[in-house]
Amino acid sequence: MSIKDQTLAVINALNRHDFVALITAFDEEAVLDLPDGIRVIGHASFRDTLSAYVLRHDLTLEDCVVMIDEAGLRVAVECTLNGQNRRGVDADAGGEEGPYALPAVLVLEREEGVFSRLSLFCAVRP
Repeated sequence: MSIKDQTLAVINALNRHDFVALITAFDEEAVLDLPDGIRVIGHASFRDTLSAYVLRHDLTLEDCVVMIDEAGLRVAVECTLNGQNRRGVDADAGGEEGPYALPAVLVLEREEGVFSRLSLFCAVRP
């Protein structure tokens, strides 16, 4: 599978909230970095942390533009991060409810046919 197709499969799995399918594209010791500073390593932590984050904010990625480096090892996806502000559910954070759309970048690194890192960056923390 091409790196572009593999990237789109990851995005589609994330948007469907199919974390079992998503994690199969990643190495056992894959690294996950999220906008709120969370970093985890390893399949179980990666899957559990990403699923909690995505479900808590009801996140989807849309309007994706996939850019691949010349070596085919890194991918940057410029996208729109859509979600619901649900921080108020997490211990009186005082967040407002309602939908939002933020500019975001998803960065993936691939080694030997599987991804080894997923980093999500956005201008404002959801």
